[in-house]
Amino acid sequence: MEITAHRGFESLYPENTVEAAARAAEEADRIEIDVRRCGSGELVACHFDRVRFTTGGRGRVRDLSVDELAALSVGGSGEAVPLVEDVAAAVPADTELKFDLKGPALAEDVVALANDVDNDVVVSSFYADALWETRHIDDDIPLSYLFDVRVDRNLTTAGLLDCEYVSPHWSLALGTDVVERAHDEGMEVEAWTVATSAMARLLERAGVDSV
Repeated sequence: MEITAHRGFESLYPENTVEAAARAAEEADRIEIDVRRCGSGELVACHFDRVRFTTGGRGRVRDLSVDELAALSVGGSGEAVPLVEDVAAAVPADTELKFDLKGPALAEDVVALANDVDNDVVVSSFYADALWETRHIDDDIPLSYLFDVRVDRNLTTAGLLDCEYVSPHWSLALGTDVVERAHDEGMEVEAWTVATSAMARLLERAGVDSV
């Protein structure tokens, strides 16, 4: 079973930062990077739109310039909210990147970045429209559809998007037949978010391909 580092190595380092990604790449098979567009147009790595959740600052990522975000400190670490390209550059080429699109109108720039790095890349999102746009721009980039409810509907959506992966919440992987059904449809299963090795072992026994 493969291991994806959620927001980098967030348990020990400030999430979605250059340091978190670089440290996680020492152990993980894949580094997940959350992608948002900031107020000045650049792609930045931040899970939440409101910066107070990770930096104690004020405002929304969508409204703040890249310079304003660079002046913030993630988790009091002294590390700024970084550009996605800078986080990606910290990850060795033999470690896969997973760009998690946190909204629409990101696909064109993410595809350009994916084609510019030497790493293998997967694009994931809760937003079917974001994955649809990615698929139509570049049919070669693997897609992963995230969901935490409605297995039937979301497996159908993943199939229509021709996804290579589905990413259900771990509870669905244990409490429903989503793993078997996804495999039957030719999709691998990435369960999120798994915080303990004991849970990871349970999911591996259930047939999950990645956590």
